Amino acid sequence: MEDFNLILKSLISKDINKVHAELLSESMKKEFDKTADVYVANGNFSNAIKAYAITGNKEKLVDTSLKCLENNQPYDALLGFSFAEDVDNLNKVGFILLQIPDVDSALVAFKKSKNEEMTSFIKSNF
Repeated sequence: MEDFNLILKSLISKDINKVHAELLSESMKKEFDKTADVYVANGNFSNAIKAYAITGNKEKLVDTSLKCLENNQPYDALLGFSFAEDVDNLNKVGFILLQIPDVDSALVAFKKSKNEEMTSFIKSNF
């Protein structure tokens, strides 16, 4: 697992959007997911989200992002829900970000969730 951890650390330091999960073998995805599980257990949600994004594990992305919300880490949650393409939770985090207030990040969340009503509202009022 240590070798996979080093590879994964190298990958998550890169632009995740440029890493293609379909190029990874199933055994490598499993090892990366195991390493990401360790990240979650250690409270390193940011790296876990990046690892799950690399493997394309949407279920784990959502679970980890929900833990981010429980731990008051809405920016990591936004990243995870974005990779998971979870529309409902993107809306939820959008409203949380508005309360901070971080209008720019809330706008990102609402755009990704295709919430035209909130996107228009923010553009018109802020």
